[in-house]
Amino acid sequence: MTPAIELKEVTKVYRHRLRRNDVPALTHVSFEVNPGEVCAFLGPNGAGKTTSISIVMGFLRAEWGEIRVLGYEPGDVRAKQQIGFVPENFAFYKHLRGEKLLRFHAQLAGVAQEKTSGLIEQLLASVKLSEYRDLKIGKYSRGMVQRIGIAQALLADPSLLIMDEPTSGLDPAGRKEVRDLILTLKATGKTIFLSSHLLSEVEQICDRAVIINAGRVVRAGAMRELLAVADRVEILADRLPGDMDSVIQQLGGVIERPAGGVRIVVATAHKREIVERLWVAGCDVRSMQPLKNSLENIYMQLVGDVRPA
Repeated sequence: MTPAIELKEVTKVYRHRLRRNDVPALTHVSFEVNPGEVCAFLGPNGAGKTTSISIVMGFLRAEWGEIRVLGYEPGDVRAKQQIGFVPENFAFYKHLRGEKLLRFHAQLAGVAQEKTSGLIEQLLASVKLSEYRDLKIGKYSRGMVQRIGIAQALLADPSLLIMDEPTSGLDPAGRKEVRDLILTLKATGKTIFLSSHLLSEVEQICDRAVIINAGRVVRAGAMRELLAVADRVEILADRLPGDMDSVIQQLGGVIERPAGGVRIVVATAHKREIVERLWVAGCDVRSMQPLKNSLENIYMQLVGDVRPA
């Protein structure tokens, strides 16, 4: 299976002619995004996210490394025809009305004229802007501009969406609408590569994450693998027999008693013994699953207060 996005040992250096010094932006960056995935691209400001996205889009050239987008080199027209791009900051013509803006971009994207009106109606509805179709872009709020930007990125029905902070400027309801839209697009088979600082939202919708700091990839992998805590399981039960406290503690387990039940965290090697003891004692074992970390904890462990060079 050909990756939708593939970077191998990509290096980018910004050269300042006046200062006569080089500033490394990316250093041997390698990662893949598979077709049909929602992949998060995470890192602090200045870590190299925008540079990486610009290289993938063909806006910048790398000094070193291999880049393939949908099997083509960045900037290849055959790739561009299949990409929808949502930048963090839009530069739309402020005098245009919402519908007129989408009609203009539909022509740029080569959408057949007979399909344009119906498509625009559908997209305006999907981003909750139908009632603002005749309002000039200059009077749109930041969140409305963000949503019309997502609509224009979908005009050509792209197979790959690249989104830089797609929920920037949106209120909680607006962010949920964008999350739902992303999940709907994923269900249709689209690949989505998005940059975001909202880690809790990323954790809800993404299959994979790439974390970058100071121009280097510090962690990349499937979300379920990133969030799994090695060799620990969580067991939820309705109650705990009196003699079980000492047994679990001797096995190195942790016991918590939230309202309405008991939470046990224990090494995977002991999960069967604990569950069987609970069953024999007549307890109701409600669930047993690998212990999960949070994306925020992982991010702070990898990046923390480190500032990019």
